[in-house]
Amino acid sequence: MIPGPQVKTFRVYAIYDPAYSTPWLLATPLHLKAATVKAMYQDRWPVEQVPLSAKQMVGAHRQFVHADESIQRLPELALLAGSIQSYLAATFPATPTGFWDRQPRRTPGRFRRLLMGKPFPQSYPLPEQIRKKASVTGHLPKGSLAPRQKVTASAPGVVP
Repeated sequence: MIPGPQVKTFRVYAIYDPAYSTPWLLATPLHLKAATVKAMYQDRWPVEQVPLSAKQMVGAHRQFVHADESIQRLPELALLAGSIQSYLAATFPATPTGFWDRQPRRTPGRFRRLLMGKPFPQSYPLPEQIRKKASVTGHLPKGSLAPRQKVTASAPGVVP
C-alpha cells in the first residue's frame, strides 16, 4: 500500500420509477449490479416503516438531546421501540377504527390507538426509584432560601 490519506469513493445510483416525479438516489460505497439495486428498491418501503413508526408513533420526533451518549442512545431506543411496535401491529388482529372501517389494516398507528384505551398493567412491580440522579445539588439553596424569578407583566391578567 502507498502511505498517505485514503480516498473513500462511493457510487450514486438513480432509480426512476414512473409512479414518482423524482428519482430515488442511492449512495453507497459498494459496487452493485443492476439486479441488486432493483431488489433493494423493491424492499424500500418495508425498510422505511420502522423509522416512521419510531418517529411518529413512539414520539421520537419531538425529542431533543445534546449529550454525546444520548445522541446515540435515543435513535437506537426509538428504532428498537418502532420495530417492536411494527411487529406487534403485524401479528395482532386488525382492529377497525369505527363502524365505517370495513377492511381494517394492521398498522402501528392503529395498534398505538388500541393501546391508548387500555390501562397500564398494574400487576407489574416497578421499583420505587428507577435510577439515582447523579447530579450534585447539595451546594444550592433550597426551599424559601432559593432565589425566585421575577414575573413580568407581559400579558394582560398576569399579576407580577
